[in-house]
Parts: sequence; structure tokens; C-alpha cells
Amino acid sequence: GVDMTLSELTKAFLNAQITEIKAEIGNKLDPHQHQAMQTVESEQEANTIVSVMKKGYLLADRVLRPAMVVVAKAADAE
Repeated sequence: GVDMTLSELTKAFLNAQITEIKAEIGNKLDPHQHQAMQTVESEQEANTIVSVMKKGYLLADRVLRPAMVVVAKAADAE
């Protein structure tokens, strides 16, 4: 039942041209598609995605909801 419901939802998204925003760990923050919810110290390069809190979606080429992400902060200069 759940698989069939997911399949129907996926078909409906495709018909409406709704696609998921690619927000992968290690990618650069794109302020047009990602919303930085938090910054954390990390070994990753500054302004890269550390984790994804919520998926984001596009309707054709317009952002329905930005992906909510946690971003690596810049190292403090001393």
C-alpha cells in the first residue's frame, strides 16, 4: 500500500513538474535554492552543506520551498 501511494505521488510530481532540489553534503551553498538554518564548525570548506534538515522543491524552474541546510562556518582568523 505504501509503495503504491509513493509511486502515485511520484507520478503526480512528475506531471506537475515538481522536482527535488539537490542539496548534498559537501556541495556549496546556493542562496537561490538553499536556506542556511544554522552554521557549525566543521572540517569542511566554509559555506558548504554539512547536513540537510528538510528537502526543497522546484516547480518547473521556480523554487517552491528552499532546502533547509546546516552550513560549515568560516574558520576564525587569528
